[in-house]
Amino acid sequence: MNLKCCVYLCGSSLVDALYFVCGARGFFYVKRGIVDQCCHRPCSFSHLQNYCN
Repeated sequence: MNLKCCVYLCGSSLVDALYFVCGARGFFYVKRGIVDQCCHRPCSFSHLQNYCN
């Protein structure tokens, strides 16, 4: 998997990607922020790391 590639992630796909990227650290939910960044626009897996605990 190319972790630098940008993808659209919404709903359960977004949650699955957060579990994959954050692992045991877990992640926190932010109102709209992550949806705006990764569902309405493409984001990278490295960007998802910003939402890890």
